[in-house]
Amino acid sequence: MHLNSGEKKALAIIAAVVVAFVVIVGGTVAVLTKDQWSGDSTEEHPYLQLAVGDRLVRVEPTRMCDVFLKNCEPKRIADAQAQRVPVPVGESVMLSVSKDIAEWPWNLVIQYLTPEGLDGTSVPMRSNSTYTTVLHSTPDRILVNVEVQVPSAIADAENNNVIARGYLAADTSPQDLRLPAADPR
Repeated sequence: MHLNSGEKKALAIIAAVVVAFVVIVGGTVAVLTKDQWSGDSTEEHPYLQLAVGDRLVRVEPTRMCDVFLKNCEPKRIADAQAQRVPVPVGESVMLSVSKDIAEWPWNLVIQYLTPEGLDGTSVPMRSNSTYTTVLHSTPDRILVNVEVQVPSAIADAENNNVIARGYLAADTSPQDLRLPAADPR
């Protein structure tokens, strides 16, 4: 069988399209199922780094599930423990998330102790926009908890909110925590 130059070009184009299709589909499947793989010892797990003064602390997941909320570790939420990373009043903490957290949307939850009681805020972070942020602990706003929430592929049907598949939490209350004086107003 002898092919003319037009037929050879057509076959080359078809072969290139097939190869591109296989690469794109294979890459997409790999990205979507990377949390399903087990046994890959080189797989990086999400983490935080908290820099307080001259200390750098790596915070591992408090609880982490796959994107479909299966295969959770620890299995029970009640068994999850926040890591202790005290931040003295008057100091700041630099919080950095690992690339595998920052490349997707994530949520930062910050809790302060104020003279009026606990004051919490939740800050949604866009994908590939923020890896590091600085949080301050002052006498009137004592930083007591920091939590990073990693989203899942599951949404709460009632409220249409994405459910977190994982948490990385740190108890940042100072060693010698004293409650702020209440405002006499």
